[in-house]
Amino acid sequence: MDYRKPAVFGENWSPSRYQVLPYFEWEKTVLARPDIRRVLEIGCGNGWNMSRFAQNGRVAFGLDTVPQRVALAQTHGPALLADGLRLPFAADSLDLIYIQHVLHHIGDVDRALAEVRRCLRPGGVLFLVETVEDNPIIHWGRRLYPSWLGDEINAPFTFAGLATQVADSGFRVQRAGQYSVLFWLWEIMPDQFPPLEKLTPNVVPIEHALQKVVRRLGAHCYLVAEKESFGR
Repeated sequence: MDYRKPAVFGENWSPSRYQVLPYFEWEKTVLARPDIRRVLEIGCGNGWNMSRFAQNGRVAFGLDTVPQRVALAQTHGPALLADGLRLPFAADSLDLIYIQHVLHHIGDVDRALAEVRRCLRPGGVLFLVETVEDNPIIHWGRRLYPSWLGDEINAPFTFAGLATQVADSGFRVQRAGQYSVLFWLWEIMPDQFPPLEKLTPNVVPIEHALQKVVRRLGAHCYLVAEKESFGR
């Protein structure tokens, strides 16, 4: 996705693409909870996720470090110029913090997770979607290209290592899984060559087959974690 342009969820993807992105199911479940009202997305980009949250009945705050992205995201809700290491919110003030493919750009992951925990109320939810280097193509590709759209990759993860780091930061992981053995390529190529989107229905069954046998090589993962109530 080109984060220099405005975007609305659902306009650039065919419906078949959603069939291999399992985190959408859990995202809808979390957003439907009556206790989830105050939502923040860290690294909101052009507001694409914020537009989806609005479609699911939730207005979210957005936060990004690039002024142009903040201006685009403000089309979909309140967006702030700030970073994930210094969240401009009071302690225990948020119900859900959403981070998608952004945590690996933050140099101090432990500090970022501590800030997330500080701002979430007890029982609040961290919804994390990340790229992991269990997939060897991702691992070696990042050595060749250590940035993405101008943002440096500062924290490589494995699925197991990331889940452990989240748990050690004071969260109870409720749901987690890997996906996109090869389908991650299809998140890139159609954005560069839109006619390829017509081929997506043919790629979906291939990805489903791969996930049955080599899911541990998934290039992406999701974790749904609740802030533990003990301590601060």
